[in-house]
Amino acid sequence: MTRSAAYKPAKESRHPFGELLTQYRLRKSGLTQSRLAELAGYDHATVARMSHGKKDLTGPSGRERVVRLIETLADQASINTLDEADGLLLAANMPPLFARQPAEAKLISRLARQPAGHRNRRTNLPAPLTSFVNRALEIAEVRQLLCTTRLLTLTGAGGSGKTRLAQRVAADTLIVYSEGVWYAELATLTEAELIPGAVARALGLIAADRPALEHIQDFLRERQVLLVLDNCEHLIDAVATFVIEVLRACPRVTVLATSREALNVDGETAWRVPAMQPDEAARLFVERAAAARHDIVIGMHDPVVRRVCQRLDGMPLAIELAAARLNALTLAEIEARLTDRFSLLVAGRRGMVPRHQTLRALIDWSHDLLSGPEKILFRRLGVFVGGWNIEDTQRVIADELMPPGAIITLMSQLAAKSLINMSERNGTTRYHLLETLREYAIEKLSECGELPSLRRKHITAYALLAEEAESHIRDESQRYWVPRLESEHDNIRAALAWSLSASGDIELGLRLVCRMWHFWWVGHIVEGTSWLKRFADAAPPHATAFALGRTWLGYGSLLLATANADAIKVALEEAMRLLLSVNDKEGVSFALYILGCTREFQGDERVKSLLHEGWSLERWNGNRINMEWAVYMCARHHYWIHNDPQLIQRMSVAQDAIRFSAARGDLQTFALASFDMAMVDFHRMNLAAARDHAERAIEAAQKVGACWEESAATSMLAEILQIDGDAKTAQQFATQWFDLAERFGWPSSFYSTSYCVLGRLARDRQDYPAAQQFFLKSIMAAIVYRPPVCGLEGLSCIAEVQGDPAFAAKLLGLSNSMRADNPWWQKDLTDFGPFHARARAALGAAAYETAFSEGAALTIPQVIAHANLSLLGSH
Repeated sequence: MTRSAAYKPAKESRHPFGELLTQYRLRKSGLTQSRLAELAGYDHATVARMSHGKKDLTGPSGRERVVRLIETLADQASINTLDEADGLLLAANMPPLFARQPAEAKLISRLARQPAGHRNRRTNLPAPLTSFVNRALEIAEVRQLLCTTRLLTLTGAGGSGKTRLAQRVAADTLIVYSEGVWYAELATLTEAELIPGAVARALGLIAADRPALEHIQDFLRERQVLLVLDNCEHLIDAVATFVIEVLRACPRVTVLATSREALNVDGETAWRVPAMQPDEAARLFVERAAAARHDIVIGMHDPVVRRVCQRLDGMPLAIELAAARLNALTLAEIEARLTDRFSLLVAGRRGMVPRHQTLRALIDWSHDLLSGPEKILFRRLGVFVGGWNIEDTQRVIADELMPPGAIITLMSQLAAKSLINMSERNGTTRYHLLETLREYAIEKLSECGELPSLRRKHITAYALLAEEAESHIRDESQRYWVPRLESEHDNIRAALAWSLSASGDIELGLRLVCRMWHFWWVGHIVEGTSWLKRFADAAPPHATAFALGRTWLGYGSLLLATANADAIKVALEEAMRLLLSVNDKEGVSFALYILGCTREFQGDERVKSLLHEGWSLERWNGNRINMEWAVYMCARHHYWIHNDPQLIQRMSVAQDAIRFSAARGDLQTFALASFDMAMVDFHRMNLAAARDHAERAIEAAQKVGACWEESAATSMLAEILQIDGDAKTAQQFATQWFDLAERFGWPSSFYSTSYCVLGRLARDRQDYPAAQQFFLKSIMAAIVYRPPVCGLEGLSCIAEVQGDPAFAAKLLGLSNSMRADNPWWQKDLTDFGPFHARARAALGAAAYETAFSEGAALTIPQVIAHANLSLLGSH
């Protein structure tokens, strides 16, 4: 049975010299690490530092010390051949012994003069023509596995670096195998019967009258040898049989094989070669780029380099081919042409294995080895983006050519051949193709004429998924459906993009997009807004009223996060017009709630009747969830618009919403209701309760990924803490909010409140220039969609501190005029009240009131200009 080795970085020295010492200490009795350090001219403490990567072994002095170590080991008969000496240098990432260096020339002559028994050739490993870049963790892991198994197979997709890794490990371990390391390339063989002969030639055996396999077994029977069999996939059964026969007859032989799939025999350890890590891939690209173009300098942290390596899936061969194109293209041109990577990544260097000359040839090699059903499944899997599960595959791919029952077996076969990858996510097996393989599959799908029908089946399957998810996204199943849609988001994006393309079906796209907005509200507001607007604008005149109406409803609802009242009104009124035509009471009522919330920003008194109308519709419709929202939003209206203390008791409805949503497991509603309760308590200056509600809102929002609720509650918590005098923690949460804003891509208008918090914190520590800058930023951020009252009030405090009480009064008057029917809350008065009490005292009551009244005539440009002049004056 094949034993699959998980990729876990081995604990190893992070420096080549430390690796050498460890290797010799383990393999050579009598040579301790301390003794080797002494022989090489280092003390033990220095070696310890080297083993932890704290001392560099590069440069002439480092090479001299390794050469000195080789001389000492030769004195002790631990090294007897040039192959061993060069293998030691290779393990330290250094070139072989060089005849033009006097000390090294003496070593070459000395080892060449060894007795005949010591001069036997001990390896036929091909000398590398380019440096081996990175892969330190992989090398250590494979070397460790070679100590525990007699058959290790490196598997992985074509171009993943299996051959170079096997050759490097084999060279590193040459000293371990007393009778050498022998390499047999099997890629060019076309018949199974040729395998023993190829291995015999690699071992240097002369043909005899008896079968080559018997000759090999007799030769290796008592020898300690590492046999490297490269590229076994096209003759996998015959190679497996050959290896079993050799290992059974030769107990001291170890086999290191490379193949797209494991040999699948007893005693085998299969280890999948991973893609290169981002830093490793970038370093490889930069090194190969330097070989292609000496006149340009590219750094490994260049964002274009990073993107190119990511789009090439971290595949070493693809990265090398891309870097080689710098002889004709710029880096930006290479990135732009990766959409047609099979035409770009061609014309490899002479001397490369033919299938490595181009990326297409490499994948053709793998594809040609597939059976007919495997080819059908492989090309159809190209329609998925970002992965899929078994149920998705059966819905989209199954037909008379590909029965549902055959798919699981064929998927396992493709995974065994390293063409698809498997992982576990949320308790479900997830499959995906490397992007390079996916593009190849799409080409094959297009060539056979199946692509249009597969695209339609693909978007239909995800429209059905979205419809099922929409009915559960706000109930107790939310914890399942949000991650489920998140895992399929790339597929949904691809389906929507196809729908908007020239060959797409816009109505199928509307069917999908109109069901997605609840999910987008949870964690992708900006992206969801964009998709909904694109489809609403692109919809044909004959589009289904329900789908188009729900699309406008989603667009208007997501716009609520921006507080762009005019745009929300247009979108939701169009939504209601369409949804009323198909008697969609649920959709109409939800549009009314959101429209009501929009008009609360404008102080529209009609909001009460609108919300009650929506509530009545939901009572008639029997949708309890939306009824709760209706009641809840009615209560919000009364509290925020009327500011009537007698109506505060209506906010008990919010407490009911918290209780109901917690019972259903609807963490998004729980977070939103907790946020509003925090706001109520904050405005009432019940700071302890406000802080508790805000913290609960953040916790619930984080669990379900509700980005708007997490951001809003984080901003409010920072404000609560600032008012409460906890400046240090307030600063932490304000900074955390900016991290969230960057992660979620919030528009600039969202930054207003947090800039105000930072301004107040700077003001409280008497850093008035910084405070003024933050308040100005708050004004500029808010002015796009809403009155910048918070920034104006903060700026008025700075004006008073700078000795300009009249301007302070004018700024407060301007803020008051912008508030319309929304008076100041206690938390606002608490913040700026002391500053304006001093301004009133300085001016006198009459002059203060005059300045306050004149403030309404100020414009924002005048405010900014005056503030900037005062800032210059302070310097």
